Amino acid sequence: MGSQLISNAVRSLFSAMVLTGLLTGSVAEAASYQKTDGTIVDPMLDTSGITHSHSGANLEPGANLISADLTDANLTDANLADADLTGAYLADANLTYANLSYAYLSNANLINAGLAEADLYLADLTGAYLHYANLTYANLTYAKLHNAILYNAYLYNAYLYKADLHKAILTDAILRYAILTDANLADADLTGAYLADANLVGADLYNADLTGALGVETTTGSPYYYGNTVLPAGFDPVAQGWTLSPYCDFTPDAACDLADINQMFEAGNLVTTDIWSLWFPDRLDLVDNNTIDAADITEWLAQAATTNGHGSPYLRGDTELDRDVDITDFNVLASHFDPAGDGYPNNGPFWDEGNFDGDDDTDITDFYLLASNFAPSGYATSAIPEPSTVVLLLLGLGCVMFLCCSRSRRWGP
Repeated sequence: MGSQLISNAVRSLFSAMVLTGLLTGSVAEAASYQKTDGTIVDPMLDTSGITHSHSGANLEPGANLISADLTDANLTDANLADADLTGAYLADANLTYANLSYAYLSNANLINAGLAEADLYLADLTGAYLHYANLTYANLTYAKLHNAILYNAYLYNAYLYKADLHKAILTDAILRYAILTDANLADADLTGAYLADANLVGADLYNADLTGALGVETTTGSPYYYGNTVLPAGFDPVAQGWTLSPYCDFTPDAACDLADINQMFEAGNLVTTDIWSLWFPDRLDLVDNNTIDAADITEWLAQAATTNGHGSPYLRGDTELDRDVDITDFNVLASHFDPAGDGYPNNGPFWDEGNFDGDDDTDITDFYLLASNFAPSGYATSAIPEPSTVVLLLLGLGCVMFLCCSRSRRWGP
């Protein structure tokens, strides 16, 4: 009887311990956040001073906060450098003075967020929702804002040096005194934006829409605009000192040169695969057929020659675009000869490395293109080389191929 009572007591005690554990475990522990001076705010509060409901990972540099619900969080002076906030909910959050450099914020909800004087250097805000966000004096140097929605965002005095705002929605945004030096605003929607006193030195306005934009006549610097840039009614870009660029200028710098055609090669294999233009800048699709391929290379060679004052297109084989195809071009091809390719389509070989057909290698096809256009005295001379010249080129190429094959046999793939 005594042993039964003891057994019952032990079971009751065990049950009480389990229940206590369950109750304790069910009460989520509030998270903390680290400030830029190293101090810890624990627990994290919302903007009304109440403990925030977030109970996931603590907020600190490099933290994994993917899809975290941080709505209305008070994160003043938070250190979230290199944190992953992809898809996080930060609407109405206070991130004033926060360090978000190198942070991942793609597709994050930052609607009405306070980001005044926040450091967003090299932050990835691709596709982020920033409607009505306060980015006064924010540092957005090199920030990725491709496809970001900044409708009615407040960017007064924001620093956007070389920021990628390609296809960003900046409708009615306040950009007064904003530094947009060398910013990519291609395809950006700037309708109704307030640009008074903004610095546009070197900004790219390819296909940008500035319908109804205000204060444009007070901007400083000379941005690059194109025939497809939509300007405010009555605005004279020439009088303002803006630079009209040709469509073959991708970089931009108002010139069509090696940097531009090499950029086209970054799209991948332009011979065997049609590249869907939505994955790359539409401006590379010069023939407007929703692909980026060899036809666009041909069109670029024609447009660039015309822009540079020449009466005929540049020829395949002219690695320097100096209007001749000579032994220097052959030496370039030979030094980069690699029929197997490097396996990395976005890293070359490029035009100035002897890749004339736009595929992922420099091979015999590229040599034939060079040989068929060989004109060491310039394009005005016959592009058909003398037989002796062809023999010498073939001998030279044969040596290159022999060395390549010898290396492969010696060192293996």
